[in-house]
Amino acid sequence: MKNIFIILVIVLLFSNNSFSQKSYGSDLSATVAIPTGPNSEYSNTGYGVMGGFYYEYASNWRVGLTLGFIRFGANSTELNNYFQTRLPEGTEGSLDIDASVSTIPILLSCKYVIPSGSSTKFYGIIEGGLYTYWTQAKGKVVYTLPDPGEIPFDESQFTSEIGWDLGFGALFSVGEDISIDANVRYHFVRNSGTIKIKYDNNPYDTYGGEEAVGTSHFVNIGIGANWNFDL
Repeated sequence: MKNIFIILVIVLLFSNNSFSQKSYGSDLSATVAIPTGPNSEYSNTGYGVMGGFYYEYASNWRVGLTLGFIRFGANSTELNNYFQTRLPEGTEGSLDIDASVSTIPILLSCKYVIPSGSSTKFYGIIEGGLYTYWTQAKGKVVYTLPDPGEIPFDESQFTSEIGWDLGFGALFSVGEDISIDANVRYHFVRNSGTIKIKYDNNPYDTYGGEEAVGTSHFVNIGIGANWNFDL
């Protein structure tokens, strides 16, 4: 799919010279992100922003760069339940954790705006690029059996993964060059952000001193504004 996206962008950039230059523009949306797919139960709904710049090089065709920041809080209840399943027989304990996964997408985009004579226009979009993840996990493992005790942990790491998204949206004109932008995107990311719990001196070697659970794909729903301008 990544190769298809690259080919599509190249074709659009260098195809039919009859396409005429239109304008430049930018957009910015507040987003709600819903984790989906494997391991999504370990993350709560995320919040953030998505925005970027584009060049409308042909009638209804826009290529550009999209940037974003989305933060997912960890579902501590589900993480503790997962921890319970990994305890060896004869051992009891719990996981006290405060964790989060933040992602920073840097994506190339290609958007097609469906021609319309009305003040409302619909569009489809495909994007692909790099998702940088910042994961943080802080807390402690509390053992009650066979011997009471606590083991603290404090982990933070950055990782990057290739991903892409598909989406659609609607532009509601509120002025000559300004539109309200409502959009939905589904993000597919390989090996998405991982919450890692790592500590030393584990007396029961519950899971080798390290465990990791990751978020997976996510849907983001955005509402914001779109500006067109000429240079």
